[in-house]
Amino acid sequence: MKTCKKITEGVAKVAEWIVMIAITGLVIAIVVELVRRNFFNQSFAGNIQLCGILFLWMAFIGLIPLYCHNGLMRLDFLLTRVHGPMAEVLYFINKGVSLMLGVVMVIAFIYQYPFVSTRTYQTFSVKIPYTVQYVPMLIAGIYISIKTVEQIVERVLVLTGRLPDTRKAGEAL
Repeated sequence: MKTCKKITEGVAKVAEWIVMIAITGLVIAIVVELVRRNFFNQSFAGNIQLCGILFLWMAFIGLIPLYCHNGLMRLDFLLTRVHGPMAEVLYFINKGVSLMLGVVMVIAFIYQYPFVSTRTYQTFSVKIPYTVQYVPMLIAGIYISIKTVEQIVERVLVLTGRLPDTRKAGEAL
């Protein structure tokens, strides 16, 4: 369990760097485009596609560290008021929905792949397939699925007494 947690936390740390790089790339692309347009009366035709790709990488890969550190929006207002068996039921419902989200993201990539892998961006001089903007959805979906299974297994082990409960008093599930 500790090894799995270290791996998923390491992936989340790498994802943070990817998000920072994507945000930096977005800022640079937008500023360069503004300077070219306003001062040199030029424009890069692929700028919109480049910003779209960077945005999708930022958004989907950004889900990874958020999910790892419980930063996604949850029903904390409800979970903090519920205790006992009902709290456990709500926890497993939450994790079931999270697992379905991750699986659906992977399935969506698989179904889109035949269509997006054969098309390329026309505005770039280098042939870049549309797949590049869908890969972060696949990565995030795989991560969310694996992390959710890790969390479910950990919670089951805590409930069966095979792992100590490390939650602080009053901490939400």
